[in-house]
Amino acid sequence: MIAESATSLANQTLNRGDRLSRVNSALERAGVALRPGEFIVMVVSAVLAASATGFILAGPLLALALAMIVTLVVPMWLSSKARERSLLFNEQLGDTLQLMSASLRAGYGLMQAIDAVAEEAPSPTAEEFGRIKIENHLGRDLDDSLKATADRVTSEDFRWVAEAIEIHRQIGGDLAEILDAVNETIRDRNRIRRRIKSLSAEGRISAVILSMIPIVLAILITFINPSYIGELPETGAGQVLIVFGFFAWLGAVFWMRRIVRLIF
Repeated sequence: MIAESATSLANQTLNRGDRLSRVNSALERAGVALRPGEFIVMVVSAVLAASATGFILAGPLLALALAMIVTLVVPMWLSSKARERSLLFNEQLGDTLQLMSASLRAGYGLMQAIDAVAEEAPSPTAEEFGRIKIENHLGRDLDDSLKATADRVTSEDFRWVAEAIEIHRQIGGDLAEILDAVNETIRDRNRIRRRIKSLSAEGRISAVILSMIPIVLAILITFINPSYIGELPETGAGQVLIVFGFFAWLGAVFWMRRIVRLIF
């Protein structure tokens, strides 16, 4: 009962402006099966739990720090989930197009080919094509559903597929051959992506190593000379230094990730 009331209140709050749609879009991109209100209630609960734990352990400063950490980590987690889901969808796209092309050559229609992908493809492709199928049954235009899927999984490659299908529906032609041509182009792009990633692997590994050095050093010093770091949480100045050091490290990690991140 309390959870339902909290979820309802969260939904009412999010309904002001476009915040509800933004949260819902973020959850859909990440593949999180929660309604926006439920997600907000869980995040607020996690923030309160972290704050209470920090206050019990070391007072208000640590409580504030832990609350801020949870607030920062949740969007990062959602973004990471969405990125992983998009990457997996793009990796499966070649096999998806091959399955659609084979279905069309076997005499099936376009919607039957989409049904075959929804039933036989792995996640997340199956879920996305299942959603296209349901939306089509509810009367939504197929072209709109395909473009919405491309936006949801942030796939430029699938946007090409959506445009190819839209053009085919307008002027006709052999859709199986069109999908094969698009598939070949996508596979060539993926080969280039893999080549670039292999050439840039050294930079990414260096970023991971540099990110872990402060944590490893802190653990080593704690074991070698516990009193050297043990006094920091016991004083106000020490707590300030811990919080400042953590956010400085977090900023450095974010900066390094931006440097080594490749955008195709």
